Amino acid sequence: MAVNAREKGEYGSGVMLNRVLKLDSKDNVLIALAGLHRGEQISFDSQFYTLESDVPAKHKFAAQDFATGASIIMYGVLVGKAVAPIRRGELLTTRNIRHQAAAFQEKTEEYRWTPPNVSRWKQREFLGYRRSDGQVGTRNYWIVVPLVFCENRNIGVLKQAFEEELGFAAPQVYRRQVAELARLYADGRSEEIKTRVLTEDAAGPQRSQVFENVDGVRFLLHEGGCGGTREDSNNLCGLIAGYIHHPNVAGATVLSLGCQHAQIGILREELRKRNPKFDKPLVIVE
Repeated sequence: MAVNAREKGEYGSGVMLNRVLKLDSKDNVLIALAGLHRGEQISFDSQFYTLESDVPAKHKFAAQDFATGASIIMYGVLVGKAVAPIRRGELLTTRNIRHQAAAFQEKTEEYRWTPPNVSRWKQREFLGYRRSDGQVGTRNYWIVVPLVFCENRNIGVLKQAFEEELGFAAPQVYRRQVAELARLYADGRSEEIKTRVLTEDAAGPQRSQVFENVDGVRFLLHEGGCGGTREDSNNLCGLIAGYIHHPNVAGATVLSLGCQHAQIGILREELRKRNPKFDKPLVIVE
């Protein structure tokens, strides 16, 4: 991935970095990282491009002239064909290109990656959470997840109760403001509602966290687990196991009805695939 070097900003001598982006060396289009204007000259990779049209941020413009039928390459692969001549520096739109994709094929070459030199950071440390399998997390979450979508309503109930009582819930600013207005109405002071100035102070003090080393409880929902094929169940349990195995997760509570395709046994098997010595706390409610 390459980006352009420093350029003079359009408002004088200020310096703006990375105004355009090229995703792959084979690409023949460039991506604008900021709004660019017609007539503006853009330098990239030792070349200059004069824009033939305005290019909004995140849109693409031609890095070469295209004849009708020419291939548009991005990410190093075919993504479209020109339906009209396109000038170098012109905005690419649905009016001058149409979608086109190369035929599917297996990889034709091996990708060789040279790892960066990280020796300067080898002795550095950070406040993290070391897991028994060698992973290190930057957060310490507990997750609650169902094995079947029928438990989603119960997850919602648990989410409200646990987040509020354990001090993880966001301040209920609007809820308390509405409660304040409702009290004025109940007290027969409706006229005051029209001129009442509501502030965030109405949210009241936030409850302190009960567990100082837990960064939060995350409640996951999905729409699977019951019908479908055995492969669907395996994939769902594999996804859930991936969440539980993540280094930022300390442990999990799993809700199961017992009658669904996605069984606890499948989840345990998927966990063992990721860590044969899985030892995180796992609470199963079935």
